Amino acid sequence: MTKPTIRLPEGFYLHELDVIDSTNDEAKRLADKGAQSGALIWARQQTTGRGRRGRAWSSPVGNLYSSLLLRPDCPLFEAAKLTFLIAVAMAEAIEMVSGNQIRPDCKWPNDLMVNGRKISGILLESASNDGTQTDYLVIGAGVNVAFYPDDARPATSLAALGAPTSVKDVLQAYVARIAHWLPIWEAQGFAPIREAWLTRAYGVGEPVIARLTQRTLEGTFVGLDDDGALVLRETDGTEHRIGAGEVFFKT
Repeated sequence: MTKPTIRLPEGFYLHELDVIDSTNDEAKRLADKGAQSGALIWARQQTTGRGRRGRAWSSPVGNLYSSLLLRPDCPLFEAAKLTFLIAVAMAEAIEMVSGNQIRPDCKWPNDLMVNGRKISGILLESASNDGTQTDYLVIGAGVNVAFYPDDARPATSLAALGAPTSVKDVLQAYVARIAHWLPIWEAQGFAPIREAWLTRAYGVGEPVIARLTQRTLEGTFVGLDDDGALVLRETDGTEHRIGAGEVFFKT
């Protein structure tokens, strides 16, 4: 059987696989061998897929599993903000392939939600030669296309939402939107990405709980700062910038 041809924008290079342990791990292996920026790993199935904080990511055939290798010329703290670019790009791609029937929300820091249910997750991993400057980024992105996992976290899929499509179409739309946003980020920095993300922000203006290493904070999610941290405002007006931690929305 002839494998489907994926049309990618200039500067992106497809590595298409039937089965792999993890697309992120494969991207890192390629990076360590000198692969150039723009390498895109797409697998129909993962055997050891993972999400944020090492959580298992169920990866049978039918959904999208991909990882993109980038080598941005910037410090690691700047490169980390590309998570938000990827979220916007994927949200726009899902909206496109659904014929504008579905408009995903961006949930801080790395999920996409539809009607309060997760449809996509993003996992960014990085490497640096000196501890500050970026050597490479690997950005994994998965989408529930044909089905969604039955676990404790509410989830959904394009098929369940009445917008059946192919993994190929989602992937092509996704990379096209990355190709749109990357030059904007390179020329203008994080500000336009932040604004686009905020137009889709999940739970903005709503109660939120942030479980940090030393304490738990409760308040209202009021925005995103210039570094991509979640801004939480307590009832007394005190604001906190949450750069890492477990965040739970009550919406």
